[in-house]
Amino acid sequence: MSDAAESLGGPAPSLRVTDLTQIPDEPDPSLHHRRSWTFRTSLRDLWARREVMVTLAERDIRASYKEASLGIAWAILTPLAMLIVLVLVFKRVKSFQIGDGVPYILFAYVGILPWQYFASSLSNGGNSLLANKVLLAKIHFPRECFPLAQLLEAALNTALATSVLVVLFAINRFTPHIQTLWVPLFILIEVAFCAGVVLAASALLVHVRDLVQALPLVVSLGMFATPVIWPFTKIPADIQPVYSFFNPLGPIINNIRRTVLLGQGPTWGLLGIAAAGSLVYLIGGYAIFKHLETDLADIA
Repeated sequence: MSDAAESLGGPAPSLRVTDLTQIPDEPDPSLHHRRSWTFRTSLRDLWARREVMVTLAERDIRASYKEASLGIAWAILTPLAMLIVLVLVFKRVKSFQIGDGVPYILFAYVGILPWQYFASSLSNGGNSLLANKVLLAKIHFPRECFPLAQLLEAALNTALATSVLVVLFAINRFTPHIQTLWVPLFILIEVAFCAGVVLAASALLVHVRDLVQALPLVVSLGMFATPVIWPFTKIPADIQPVYSFFNPLGPIINNIRRTVLLGQGPTWGLLGIAAAGSLVYLIGGYAIFKHLETDLADIA
Protein backbone atom coordinates (compact mmCIF):
# COMPACT_ATOMS: atom_id res chain seq x y z
CA MET A 1 0.00 0.00 0.00
CA SER A 2 2.95 2.30 0.77
CA ASP A 3 4.53 1.51 -2.59
CA ALA A 4 1.25 2.24 -4.37
CA ALA A 5 0.95 5.60 -2.67
CA GLU A 6 4.53 6.50 -3.51
CA SER A 7 3.99 5.45 -7.16
CA LEU A 8 1.10 7.94 -7.34
CA GLY A 9 3.44 10.71 -6.23
CA GLY A 10 1.96 11.16 -2.76
CA PRO A 11 3.07 10.26 0.73
CA ALA A 12 1.92 7.06 2.35
CA PRO A 13 -1.30 7.46 4.33
CA SER A 14 -0.90 7.58 8.08
CA LEU A 15 -3.31 6.95 10.93
CA ARG A 16 -4.52 10.13 12.62
CA VAL A 17 -5.70 10.14 16.20
CA THR A 18 -8.47 12.73 16.74
CA ASP A 19 -9.43 14.11 20.13
CA LEU A 20 -13.20 13.48 20.25
CA THR A 21 -13.67 16.17 22.86
CA GLN A 22 -12.68 18.76 20.26
CA ILE A 23 -15.56 17.81 17.92
CA PRO A 24 -18.45 20.29 18.38
CA ASP A 25 -21.95 19.00 19.03
CA GLU A 26 -23.42 21.28 16.35
CA PRO A 27 -21.96 22.67 13.13
CA ASP A 28 -20.77 26.24 13.10
CA PRO A 29 -23.72 28.62 12.47
CA SER A 30 -21.81 30.10 9.54
CA LEU A 31 -22.11 26.76 7.74
CA HIS A 32 -25.90 26.73 7.88
CA HIS A 33 -27.59 27.05 4.52
CA ARG A 34 -29.46 30.30 4.17
CA ARG A 35 -31.83 30.30 1.23
CA SER A 36 -32.45 33.74 -0.18
CA TRP A 37 -35.85 34.53 -1.63
CA THR A 38 -38.00 37.48 -2.53
CA PHE A 39 -41.74 37.85 -2.80
CA ARG A 40 -41.47 38.87 -6.43
CA THR A 41 -39.39 35.86 -7.48
CA SER A 42 -41.46 33.41 -5.43
CA LEU A 43 -44.76 34.70 -6.79
CA ARG A 44 -43.40 34.59 -10.34
CA ASP A 45 -42.32 30.96 -9.90
CA LEU A 46 -45.64 30.09 -8.32
CA TRP A 47 -47.59 31.64 -11.18
CA ALA A 48 -45.42 29.83 -13.72
CA ARG A 49 -46.33 26.50 -12.08
CA ARG A 50 -49.98 27.29 -11.41
CA GLU A 51 -51.04 24.23 -13.38
CA VAL A 52 -49.45 22.11 -10.64
CA MET A 53 -51.96 23.47 -8.11
CA VAL A 54 -54.84 22.63 -10.42
CA THR A 55 -53.49 19.10 -10.96
CA LEU A 56 -53.01 18.53 -7.22
CA ALA A 57 -56.50 19.85 -6.48
CA GLU A 58 -58.02 17.60 -9.14
CA ARG A 59 -56.13 14.60 -7.75
CA ASP A 60 -57.30 15.28 -4.21
CA ILE A 61 -60.91 15.77 -5.30
CA ARG A 62 -60.89 12.45 -7.14
CA ALA A 63 -59.26 10.70 -4.19
CA SER A 64 -61.71 12.18 -1.69
CA TYR A 65 -64.85 10.95 -3.42
CA LYS A 66 -63.67 7.99 -5.50
CA GLU A 67 -64.51 5.29 -2.95
CA ALA A 68 -67.45 7.09 -1.31
CA SER A 69 -70.87 5.71 -2.22
CA LEU A 70 -72.40 9.19 -2.41
CA GLY A 71 -69.34 10.63 -4.12
CA ILE A 72 -69.15 14.38 -4.46
CA ALA A 73 -72.58 14.72 -2.90
CA TRP A 74 -70.76 14.84 0.44
CA ALA A 75 -69.70 18.38 -0.46
CA ILE A 76 -73.39 19.29 -0.13
CA LEU A 77 -74.38 16.96 2.70
CA THR A 78 -71.69 18.17 5.12
CA PRO A 79 -72.81 21.82 5.39
CA LEU A 80 -76.44 20.72 5.10
CA ALA A 81 -76.07 18.45 8.12
CA MET A 82 -74.44 21.30 10.04
CA LEU A 83 -77.33 23.57 9.06
CA ILE A 84 -79.94 21.11 10.33
CA VAL A 85 -78.19 20.83 13.71
CA LEU A 86 -77.85 24.60 14.08
CA VAL A 87 -81.47 25.25 13.14
CA LEU A 88 -82.76 22.64 15.57
CA VAL A 89 -80.63 23.99 18.42
CA PHE A 90 -80.66 27.75 17.88
CA LYS A 91 -83.82 28.54 15.91
CA ARG A 92 -85.76 29.47 19.05
CA VAL A 93 -83.05 31.72 20.45
CA LYS A 94 -84.72 35.07 19.89
CA SER A 95 -81.53 37.06 20.34
CA PHE A 96 -80.15 35.37 17.23
CA GLN A 97 -82.90 36.61 14.96
CA ILE A 98 -81.81 39.36 12.59
CA GLY A 99 -85.31 40.71 11.88
CA ASP A 100 -86.75 42.04 8.64
CA GLY A 101 -88.46 38.72 8.01
CA VAL A 102 -85.25 36.82 7.27
CA PRO A 103 -85.62 33.15 8.27
CA TYR A 104 -82.95 31.84 10.63
CA ILE A 105 -82.26 28.95 8.24
CA LEU A 106 -81.03 31.45 5.63
CA PHE A 107 -79.18 33.49 8.25
CA ALA A 108 -77.34 30.37 9.45
CA TYR A 109 -76.54 28.89 6.05
CA VAL A 110 -75.14 32.16 4.70
CA GLY A 111 -72.72 32.04 7.66
CA ILE A 112 -71.92 28.36 7.24
CA LEU A 113 -70.71 28.67 3.64
CA PRO A 114 -67.76 31.05 4.21
CA TRP A 115 -66.89 29.30 7.47
CA GLN A 116 -66.93 25.90 5.79
CA TYR A 117 -64.54 27.20 3.13
CA PHE A 118 -62.11 28.42 5.77
CA ALA A 119 -62.39 25.30 7.94
CA SER A 120 -61.93 22.93 4.99
CA SER A 121 -58.97 24.92 3.64
CA LEU A 122 -57.24 24.99 7.02
CA SER A 123 -57.91 21.36 7.93
CA ASN A 124 -56.74 19.91 4.62
CA GLY A 125 -54.20 22.57 3.73
CA GLY A 126 -52.56 22.47 7.13
CA ASN A 127 -51.81 18.76 6.73
CA SER A 128 -51.03 18.92 3.00
CA LEU A 129 -47.24 18.85 3.33
CA LEU A 130 -47.27 15.88 5.68
CA ALA A 131 -49.75 14.05 3.45
CA ASN A 132 -47.52 14.61 0.40
CA LYS A 133 -44.10 14.05 1.95
CA VAL A 134 -43.12 11.56 -0.77
CA LEU A 135 -43.74 14.08 -3.54
CA LEU A 136 -42.20 16.79 -1.38
CA ALA A 137 -38.84 15.01 -1.41
CA LYS A 138 -38.79 13.80 -5.01
CA ILE A 139 -40.31 16.48 -7.22
CA HIS A 140 -39.14 20.07 -7.53
CA PHE A 141 -41.77 22.78 -7.81
CA PRO A 142 -42.95 25.53 -5.46
CA ARG A 143 -43.86 23.79 -2.21
CA GLU A 144 -46.69 26.22 -1.56
CA CYS A 145 -48.59 24.47 -4.35
CA PHE A 146 -49.60 21.76 -1.86
CA PRO A 147 -51.48 23.93 0.67
CA LEU A 148 -52.81 26.34 -1.96
CA ALA A 149 -54.27 23.43 -3.94
CA GLN A 150 -56.50 22.74 -0.95
CA LEU A 151 -58.00 26.20 -1.33
CA LEU A 152 -59.07 25.24 -4.85
CA GLU A 153 -60.62 22.00 -3.61
CA ALA A 154 -62.46 23.85 -0.85
CA ALA A 155 -63.67 26.40 -3.41
CA LEU A 156 -65.25 23.65 -5.51
CA ASN A 157 -66.95 22.10 -2.48
CA THR A 158 -68.25 25.50 -1.37
CA ALA A 159 -69.55 26.24 -4.86
CA LEU A 160 -71.46 22.95 -4.84
CA ALA A 161 -72.80 23.65 -1.36
CA THR A 162 -74.05 27.04 -2.56
CA SER A 163 -76.63 25.20 -4.66
CA VAL A 164 -78.42 24.38 -1.40
CA LEU A 165 -78.75 28.10 -0.72
CA VAL A 166 -80.55 28.54 -4.04
CA VAL A 167 -83.02 25.83 -3.01
CA LEU A 168 -83.50 27.46 0.41
CA PHE A 169 -84.25 30.79 -1.26
CA ALA A 170 -86.91 29.11 -3.37
CA ILE A 171 -88.47 27.23 -0.45
CA ASN A 172 -88.64 30.37 1.70
CA ARG A 173 -89.72 32.52 -1.26
CA PHE A 174 -86.86 34.85 -0.59
CA THR A 175 -85.14 36.89 -3.30
CA PRO A 176 -81.53 38.04 -2.82
CA HIS A 177 -81.03 41.78 -3.07
CA ILE A 178 -79.09 43.61 -5.76
CA GLN A 179 -76.37 44.35 -3.19
CA THR A 180 -75.38 40.69 -3.56
CA LEU A 181 -73.08 41.93 -6.33
CA TRP A 182 -70.63 42.95 -3.57
CA VAL A 183 -70.09 39.30 -2.57
CA PRO A 184 -67.09 38.69 -4.92
CA LEU A 185 -65.21 41.41 -3.04
CA PHE A 186 -65.88 39.65 0.25
CA ILE A 187 -64.74 36.36 -1.25
CA LEU A 188 -61.47 37.94 -2.40
CA ILE A 189 -60.74 39.17 1.12
CA GLU A 190 -61.52 35.75 2.57
CA VAL A 191 -59.30 33.93 0.07
CA ALA A 192 -56.37 36.19 0.99
CA PHE A 193 -56.98 35.51 4.69
CA CYS A 194 -57.30 31.74 4.16
CA ALA A 195 -54.18 31.57 1.99
CA GLY A 196 -52.05 33.29 4.62
CA VAL A 197 -53.31 31.14 7.48
CA VAL A 198 -53.02 27.89 5.52
CA LEU A 199 -49.48 28.63 4.29
CA ALA A 200 -48.26 29.38 7.80
CA ALA A 201 -50.07 26.41 9.35
CA SER A 202 -48.81 23.91 6.77
CA ALA A 203 -45.16 24.83 7.38
CA LEU A 204 -45.50 25.05 11.16
CA LEU A 205 -47.20 21.65 11.37
CA VAL A 206 -44.13 20.04 9.81
CA HIS A 207 -41.82 21.57 12.41
CA VAL A 208 -44.14 21.36 15.44
CA ARG A 209 -46.03 18.06 15.28
CA ASP A 210 -48.14 18.86 18.34
CA LEU A 211 -50.03 21.30 16.15
CA VAL A 212 -51.39 18.34 14.18
CA GLN A 213 -53.45 17.40 17.23
CA ALA A 214 -54.33 21.00 18.05
CA LEU A 215 -55.58 21.92 14.58
CA PRO A 216 -58.98 20.14 14.79
CA LEU A 217 -59.57 21.78 18.18
CA VAL A 218 -58.78 25.21 16.75
CA VAL A 219 -61.20 24.67 13.88
CA SER A 220 -63.97 23.45 16.17
CA LEU A 221 -63.66 26.27 18.69
CA GLY A 222 -63.11 28.84 15.97
CA MET A 223 -66.65 28.36 14.71
CA PHE A 224 -68.08 29.59 18.00
CA ALA A 225 -65.66 32.53 18.07
CA THR A 226 -66.87 33.57 14.62
CA PRO A 227 -70.40 34.91 13.90
CA VAL A 228 -71.57 31.79 12.12
CA ILE A 229 -74.55 31.01 14.34
CA TRP A 230 -74.83 34.42 16.02
CA PRO A 231 -75.00 37.95 14.59
CA PHE A 232 -71.92 40.13 14.37
CA THR A 233 -73.76 42.86 16.27
CA LYS A 234 -73.34 40.80 19.46
CA ILE A 235 -69.73 42.01 19.54
CA PRO A 236 -69.42 45.32 21.46
CA ALA A 237 -68.94 48.25 19.09
CA ASP A 238 -65.64 49.31 20.66
CA ILE A 239 -64.17 45.84 20.16
CA GLN A 240 -65.39 45.30 16.59
CA PRO A 241 -62.41 47.03 14.88
CA VAL A 242 -59.83 44.94 16.77
CA TYR A 243 -61.88 41.79 16.25
CA SER A 244 -62.21 42.53 12.52
CA PHE A 245 -58.44 42.80 12.13
CA PHE A 246 -57.59 39.56 13.89
CA ASN A 247 -60.60 37.61 12.59
CA PRO A 248 -61.56 38.98 9.15
CA LEU A 249 -64.19 36.26 8.80
CA GLY A 250 -66.42 38.19 11.21
CA PRO A 251 -67.04 41.25 9.02
CA ILE A 252 -66.95 39.09 5.89
CA ILE A 253 -69.85 36.95 7.09
CA ASN A 254 -71.64 39.99 8.44
CA ASN A 255 -71.37 41.85 5.14
CA ILE A 256 -72.55 38.85 3.15
CA ARG A 257 -75.65 38.74 5.33
CA ARG A 258 -76.18 42.50 5.07
CA THR A 259 -75.97 42.57 1.29
CA VAL A 260 -77.61 39.27 0.36
CA LEU A 261 -80.32 39.01 3.02
CA LEU A 262 -80.97 42.59 4.13
CA GLY A 263 -80.21 44.57 0.99
CA GLN A 264 -77.90 46.91 2.92
CA GLY A 265 -74.56 48.26 1.82
CA PRO A 266 -71.24 46.98 3.16
CA THR A 267 -69.81 48.34 6.40
CA TRP A 268 -66.79 49.84 4.67
CA GLY A 269 -64.90 50.78 7.82
CA LEU A 270 -64.86 47.31 9.34
CA LEU A 271 -64.49 45.69 5.93
CA GLY A 272 -61.42 47.82 5.27
CA ILE A 273 -59.93 46.72 8.59
CA ALA A 274 -60.69 43.11 7.69
CA ALA A 275 -59.00 43.57 4.30
CA ALA A 276 -55.93 45.04 6.01
CA GLY A 277 -55.87 42.12 8.45
CA SER A 278 -56.18 39.62 5.58
CA LEU A 279 -53.26 41.26 3.80
CA VAL A 280 -51.14 41.01 6.94
CA TYR A 281 -52.07 37.33 7.29
CA LEU A 282 -51.24 36.70 3.64
CA ILE A 283 -47.83 38.41 3.67
CA GLY A 284 -46.92 37.10 7.12
CA GLY A 285 -48.08 33.56 6.36
CA TYR A 286 -46.17 33.46 3.08
CA ALA A 287 -43.04 34.81 4.78
CA ILE A 288 -43.27 32.11 7.48
CA PHE A 289 -43.71 29.43 4.83
CA LYS A 290 -40.71 30.56 2.76
CA HIS A 291 -38.56 30.91 5.88
CA LEU A 292 -39.29 27.32 6.94
CA GLU A 293 -39.37 25.87 3.44
CA THR A 294 -35.70 24.80 3.30
CA ASP A 295 -36.07 21.94 5.79
CA LEU A 296 -39.58 20.79 4.87
CA ALA A 297 -38.56 17.77 2.80
CA ASP A 298 -36.02 16.56 5.38
CA ILE A 299 -38.28 16.95 8.42
CA ALA A 300 -41.55 15.74 6.88
